[in-house]
Amino acid sequence: MKRLLANLWLFISFLLALLLMVSQLSVHINPIHFWVFGLMGLVFPVFLLANWALLIFWIFRWKWPFLIPFIAILLGLGTFSNFFQFPFGKRSCAKEKTVKVLTYNVHLFQQLAWSDQKPTYSSVSKFIESQDPDIFCIQEFYTVKGKLSEKEFRSKHNEYKGHIHYIVKRKETAYGLATFSKFPIVNKGEIKFDRSANACIYTDVVINNDTVRIYNIHLQSLRLKERNLRFLSDQDFRKSSQKLDEIKDISFRYRDAVVKRSQQVELVVRHIENCKYQVVVCGDFNESPVSFNYIQMRQKLNDAFVDAGRGVGHTYRSLLPSLRIDYILYSNSIKACYYASPHVNYSDHYPVVAKLIFE
Repeated sequence: MKRLLANLWLFISFLLALLLMVSQLSVHINPIHFWVFGLMGLVFPVFLLANWALLIFWIFRWKWPFLIPFIAILLGLGTFSNFFQFPFGKRSCAKEKTVKVLTYNVHLFQQLAWSDQKPTYSSVSKFIESQDPDIFCIQEFYTVKGKLSEKEFRSKHNEYKGHIHYIVKRKETAYGLATFSKFPIVNKGEIKFDRSANACIYTDVVINNDTVRIYNIHLQSLRLKERNLRFLSDQDFRKSSQKLDEIKDISFRYRDAVVKRSQQVELVVRHIENCKYQVVVCGDFNESPVSFNYIQMRQKLNDAFVDAGRGVGHTYRSLLPSLRIDYILYSNSIKACYYASPHVNYSDHYPVVAKLIFE
């Protein structure tokens, strides 16, 4: 019996080590070719914790299989640093002249009829005022006639120059992206995504006599329906629903979204490569840092969380508590000395704030 139990633990160790390595491998596989690998990256934290638990288990037993989870964890140290940061060895902002940047997916200011919360545009405005950023980018900027107008929002932040771009504009409502800057705006434009309600805009601002391009990006969303969210979060609903149909529906939505994101990332990366200025990329990527699309965006850019963050930098309130899908990236000539994701409950996302040094 002891022999059987020991073999079972050995098998579990090999299996979980393999799953961890596959999830790490997912960052090298384009979802256009094999989209399922994207799901493996999402559950990377689960496999990582399981391997750490097994490592401790085998060490306490003084058994050689501790090498199995140890090697799997060691092989993924590069991926681990995108997911978790230790609170030491970070650059200080003291005596540095910094530019404070904020990005926030505001979830349409909770103005849709199905939202069970009050509209949050006043709360979001007050939060932005309290942070006093030099530049802030908003995804899912939403105006409704008679409730919130673009003019009203601009008046609350009249010290900023604004670049608002609507992806969808109707008679009563408008939806899009907004970038605001205390620095002069000298140029603006859009990178259009085909067959999508998502987009990317860029805004050229002058900082210290140099032009810097600010990209405000919102990559393809899953577009989950209310029943999809209930299936993922409500145990009673899962029991009463057609599980296979719900799983298939969510899987197909994920497949379509991750493939579109890959195509969108390719467009943005190409645009950045052709840009002659320093760049700052802000936005909601809808991708975890253990993903092919995140790695593609990071090719020639640094991540504010990796440079200045601490712990697990989750930015999405729903579903997985370790999900970081909102980012501030920037050129190698720019450095970060501060990173935060304040836990304010005005959206399904948390904002991301960074202080950047332009050397």
